[in-house]
Amino acid sequence: MPRPSDPLARTKLLAAAEAEFVEHGLDGSKVEQIAKRAGMSKGAFYLHFAGKAQLFRELVEGFVARLAALTDASLHRYEAHDACSAEELIDRWVSEDVAVFEFIWQNRGLIRRLLEGGSGARFRYLVDEFLERFSSKSRHVLQQGVLRGIFREDLDFDLAASFIAGAYDRLARDIVRQSTRPDLRPLLEDVQRLVLFGLASAQLRESASPRPSGAEPAPPSGVRAPRPLPDDPVSVLASQLRSPLQGRSRGLR
Repeated sequence: MPRPSDPLARTKLLAAAEAEFVEHGLDGSKVEQIAKRAGMSKGAFYLHFAGKAQLFRELVEGFVARLAALTDASLHRYEAHDACSAEELIDRWVSEDVAVFEFIWQNRGLIRRLLEGGSGARFRYLVDEFLERFSSKSRHVLQQGVLRGIFREDLDFDLAASFIAGAYDRLARDIVRQSTRPDLRPLLEDVQRLVLFGLASAQLRESASPRPSGAEPAPPSGVRAPRPLPDDPVSVLASQLRSPLQGRSRGLR
């Protein structure tokens, strides 16, 4: 009697292929080795996949789909009627970013192969599509932040979202090349500080705090600081978050 087909064959081949691709890249991997890792014959491999490129594509598509699900699941939480404080909104954003980058870290081997060039590079467009979705999420969060009075009303959403997506793309590239897992939360808190406060020093932010009409700001030595609008929401948020943010660790650990 013919042996019944293994219902987990595709799953086993995908797992074996991922291990093979991480070790050897798409160009250096061989169908024979993938089948051997999965405990199958080369002939059994071709019953499920046309070749190793199809396997690599399915792995990347699965990774991108799971990554997109992580970012999309939180969108409903940022509606304007979902009242929360500025601190709660930022803490929520950081927590969700930590979940995304933890997933990236767990899949760093595949991502490195995707980014390094060679035949695998032709699937980079799948990551670019995800970055566009991530940029859309950022635009949504920024728009809700304006409605809450957290971000300034004249914010260019497209420019800000592109800046954030580009920064996260670069951060992900750096993280997957680390030999040890970085401490993600303080790292991503630093990212949020840059988004909220830019590169301004505490002294410069103090000089930009709202003042009574007619009062001249006192810029730091050697710096001519522009006067903000009296109700500048970024200055208000800075005063709300300054104490909780001080003293937190910075950078990779």
